Amino acid sequence: MPPSRHYQSIVKEIDTARCVGHWHAISSLATKYAKSSSSGQVFSSIISDEARLEELLLTVKWDQDKHWASDGVRHDVSGRRGHLRVGYPMHISNNPSLDSLEKNMVKQGKKSMTSDEAYQYKVILAKVYFYNGKFDQCKETVSSLPDEMNESNELSPAYMKHLFIGLMVMRGILLEMDGDLPGAHGTYDKGLTVFRSKLPSQSDIVVPRSIGSGSTDASNKEELVNWPEEALYRRAMLSLSLDDRTNGLGELASYLHHMDNITPSTFRAFRRMRANRLYMLTMRESIQDGAHITPEVKLDVVQSHRRQISLLQSIYSFPRADEIHEEVLYEIDTAYNDWALIHANSHTELLCLLKILYEAVYLTYNSPRVLRYLFHTLVRFGDYHEARLALDTYLVLVERHMTAVKKMVSVAISGGSDYRNTSSVDSESLEDILESVIAGARLHLVHLTEPHECLALIHFANDLIDDIESKDPSHAVVPEISRDTKARLSLWKGVVHGRLAQKSREPKNRADHHTTAVQLLQSAAEQCPRLYDAHYQLALELAIGARDVASATAAAKQAVALNPKRLEAWHVLVLLSTSRKDYTKAFQICEAALKQSEWWSVYVDVQNGNFQGVATERGRNHPGLDLQQGKDDSTSLSSSAETGPSFLHVDDIKGGIAFFDMALTRMAIISRLRGHDACLRNQPSMFALYGCIYGIVRSYGNGFGDVSSAMDEHSLAMDALVSGAFRTGADEMSDRHNVAASQTSGRKSLARSLARSMFSRRSLHTRYFSYGGDRPPLPPLAVSSADKPKAAAAYSVGAQTDNDASASSGEDNSSNLVDEVEDSDGAPAHRDSEQVKRQHSMPHLRRASRSSSLGSQDMAPEVYFNAVNRPPRRTSIDGLGIGNPARGGRGGAVPSGKRGNSVYYTKVQTRIGQQQVLAQRALCSLWLVTAESFVVLGRLDEAASAVSEALLASPESPEALTMRGQLELAHKEYLSALNEFHAAVSLESSNIRASVGLARVEYLLDRRDVALGLLKNVTRAHGWSDPEAWYLLGRLEREVALEQASQAYGATGEKLAQLPTMKRALEYTAYALDLEGSQPIRPFFILRP
Repeated sequence: MPPSRHYQSIVKEIDTARCVGHWHAISSLATKYAKSSSSGQVFSSIISDEARLEELLLTVKWDQDKHWASDGVRHDVSGRRGHLRVGYPMHISNNPSLDSLEKNMVKQGKKSMTSDEAYQYKVILAKVYFYNGKFDQCKETVSSLPDEMNESNELSPAYMKHLFIGLMVMRGILLEMDGDLPGAHGTYDKGLTVFRSKLPSQSDIVVPRSIGSGSTDASNKEELVNWPEEALYRRAMLSLSLDDRTNGLGELASYLHHMDNITPSTFRAFRRMRANRLYMLTMRESIQDGAHITPEVKLDVVQSHRRQISLLQSIYSFPRADEIHEEVLYEIDTAYNDWALIHANSHTELLCLLKILYEAVYLTYNSPRVLRYLFHTLVRFGDYHEARLALDTYLVLVERHMTAVKKMVSVAISGGSDYRNTSSVDSESLEDILESVIAGARLHLVHLTEPHECLALIHFANDLIDDIESKDPSHAVVPEISRDTKARLSLWKGVVHGRLAQKSREPKNRADHHTTAVQLLQSAAEQCPRLYDAHYQLALELAIGARDVASATAAAKQAVALNPKRLEAWHVLVLLSTSRKDYTKAFQICEAALKQSEWWSVYVDVQNGNFQGVATERGRNHPGLDLQQGKDDSTSLSSSAETGPSFLHVDDIKGGIAFFDMALTRMAIISRLRGHDACLRNQPSMFALYGCIYGIVRSYGNGFGDVSSAMDEHSLAMDALVSGAFRTGADEMSDRHNVAASQTSGRKSLARSLARSMFSRRSLHTRYFSYGGDRPPLPPLAVSSADKPKAAAAYSVGAQTDNDASASSGEDNSSNLVDEVEDSDGAPAHRDSEQVKRQHSMPHLRRASRSSSLGSQDMAPEVYFNAVNRPPRRTSIDGLGIGNPARGGRGGAVPSGKRGNSVYYTKVQTRIGQQQVLAQRALCSLWLVTAESFVVLGRLDEAASAVSEALLASPESPEALTMRGQLELAHKEYLSALNEFHAAVSLESSNIRASVGLARVEYLLDRRDVALGLLKNVTRAHGWSDPEAWYLLGRLEREVALEQASQAYGATGEKLAQLPTMKRALEYTAYALDLEGSQPIRPFFILRP
């Protein structure tokens, strides 16, 4: 007779309650089942005893963290690689309730049972023995059961799967206890395979069954054993224990991925944390053993650390004053080192690491170690403002820590013990502190241009070393500081003094700073002969401060020998050769240096015109800058080994910037060797090279390197990671710029609040750099403004204009202009910016002069990349817009245009922001080199147009304003020139060319006393090594001497030579001639960090 519907309903309810862990409902369901069937008493007793067992297990108090604390630790025996420690499930032997349940079940075994009831009874009895620690009885019971699932069980068709996996796990654990690890692994694997095959395809393998059981505090408890979870975990651990790394990693990844989506997310959190830690350790060992680092491997490492910090957040809370979460410290140690191991340096990858470190800050309460890692990562990320905040906080904690360390050192010396045995887990070593201070010194000097703050940090480090060494002179307790560390401290201290010497206005102070700088740099080179920067900075200081060409050359050669791939020392050698007027040798050195860079193949491609598609587009839009025409047969380069544009595979933007500077120097040398016509023929290829190097930099959105803004978009970055591709460039993040609190200080950053834009602008990278294939197109380069026509045929060599005659009329002044024009890049790298600016216009934008009113709006990237397609308007000089000759006179040496919007601003210092400024300045310098060539060739109107383009590229460039003033001076527009020079000096008070030009105009306006005062001030301060300033000063002093002699003696002669004024004039002139004989083709200041 088939079972009744009521019976089937009760059986189904029992099966469901057992599957989901509703053990409180089993008692009533068992009673209903016993009443519904005459033979149901046995099964009713079995499920009742099981419910009692499960509810008893939920009342057991146990420390999960302590129980699994040593899981994953490998115990090596006698130097041999041992097995991993894998803790067995918790058992509760000697529990009266469990003993009573065991006795009751043993009695139940004497009753008559069906095969289904007997199977379930034995599995549940085996569990009782297992939890009671009676493993022999458990083994005997388990061995009597088959290792196949009974699919014909009608009493519990669904729950039979859980009974089966429980049986297989107990059998595997018993095999582990007997030492049969391969057999145990096979048992787990078979059990999981069968168990998974009986589940629907979308079902979760692991489902916590303790929630909602009805116990008063069951919601806060976990099962002692979740059998599917135990099988997944132990199978993976045994594979790794058996040194099967490949299968072990896959199985452990499977376990972790199954547990990632589990509910509640805190289930087995500590155990998962230990398993994930082992997973990361095993991956690290594989990479260190030579495994290839693929994008998938990178993604796996990053995702594993994200999982780890999430698990730690679910385990730990804000620490007490005396509490240190060692697992958190271990995680940030491994995360920081893993990022270095897999070379995870992209924007998104570093953002993930910063997210982990920021979360760790909250779990460790200002741990010095976390803040140290945070500081170094922020520097790598390129947010220098936040890095400075992190460093300041770190140093405050370090000062407190070092006070305690000094006391411990004194106690250790008196007691003869090692202070490290008494220090805390989160103690910072002296070497770590000094490494951070050195990195901070470089941050302040190179990126923030704060030499005094840099010097304060170095003094702090030196005082710290002196204090420790005075307490422990024999280094019995504290290890001796390495010579390399002391050398780098001397290095940066010397660089600071060199920078202060450059900025000093007092000759004595300048000499003192220079002497100190040379001594410190020599000391650094002696302490660490392999330190590249020591030799390079020594060469630079000797070249700038002492004009000691021989010694500077020797130091630069040592730097080149240490690292020929870096171009800075090569550049010093080139400039030193030009200071000796040996341009042929300088050109040879320049060629050899450029070939050391990975950008050389890019340069070869550009020179040889291997950009067919891009060249065609450029030729259509810029006929004066045709890449094919840009070839210079006299300076031809070897053909590239690659067929396509090799810049696509070059990521070293910093190296590209140094390469472009060297290429500019190469152009200047070519102009001396082969004439300015040859220099102009190379200009188009230089613009193409500029696009290759700076194209991506110019495409970044405003504030792209601001970590707080990036954190606001962190979820988008995580989506990029989950998609399996690390994006680079401006398409990684959107450009929303919300003012975020500094997570280092807990307060909003004032500088960031002032600098962040109130408007967002879509990133330009996807618009201008999206491509379908493996090779993106060469970023197109605009060479003109958005609001006036493009520079066209007049920029091609040999182009004739209607105003050539008027241009040649200024030939008498052109020779002076060439001497006055210098490409000085000595200004701070972050002078210009495209970020938000406060509306206070600069003085040169408030003038009313018609011919000097040119000021253009800061060129936006979309204008820079897209506005090249506008047709040129009709203007006076072949579409250049240089004034209207019909209005009379020369037609205007400087074109008029829209009034600009250059303003003062406060910006957040980021690497991307500074590189964008360097991009503006590089384009400006390139246009100024073009203008200089036009000046020498007597084409002053074209030179004026080139200067206008330079100002469009960098509206607040003192060099461009100075050259525009010189052009005005060449056309005898003295008041206009005066305005330009004043504007340049207001932007950069140390600009020598502008100051000398100002003095020259004052002299031409019959204000000689003012000119003398300016020149004396310049030569005393920043212009102490400028030959033109000294020559002009000598010339004015001679005029004064002649006037004095004429008034006093009525004639000139021997008495004239005896006048103090004439003696000074002769000295100044002789010194100017001496300086001129040792001037490099470009100033050494362009190489300052």
